[in-house]
Amino acid sequence: MSLLAESLVEEWLNRKGFFTIRGIKHGVGELDLLGIHRESNGSVTGQHVEAQVSFRPVGYIAKTTKEMSKRLGIPRGSAKKRTADEVETCARQWVEQKFKSKAKQRVRESLWSGVNWSFHLVHGVAREPKELEVFKSEGVICHPFSELLDELSHRSDHSYSGSAGGDLAEIVAYYKSQEHLMV
Repeated sequence: MSLLAESLVEEWLNRKGFFTIRGIKHGVGELDLLGIHRESNGSVTGQHVEAQVSFRPVGYIAKTTKEMSKRLGIPRGSAKKRTADEVETCARQWVEQKFKSKAKQRVRESLWSGVNWSFHLVHGVAREPKELEVFKSEGVICHPFSELLDELSHRSDHSYSGSAGGDLAEIVAYYKSQEHLMV
């Protein structure tokens, strides 16, 4: 699902006029998507977008911290129920690792220096909605995947298409255009 979802997220950015790079590897890490857009006033804005789209989530978006994993004797990707404090701690660490770490900052700066980056998460169903609240409190703009699909189903005359997700978006748009016939 992640590759299909990322393709649609990339198409969403392209249609909003963003030039995108997807799947940027650095060491053992990866950035899902970076998008650059020149505003009408000439300034350049950047969006760092992570996609975590699940429709039947078993686990959390954020892994447990290394310390928590060791202390509790559980794998980092464990779906074991967490306390509210554990959810918050793990979610804050996730934001640090995905967006704010020095390594991620260096990658973004090496590609486009001087750009003011905003951080975005495109998500499906979250097992624990408190994770999304914490992400937002850390400055991450959260976009439900359903809203993204809705936007993609309405193509404007001035929207750009440039990714593999374009064909998928056309399928979504076709389906939406036929809904009234499926009564």
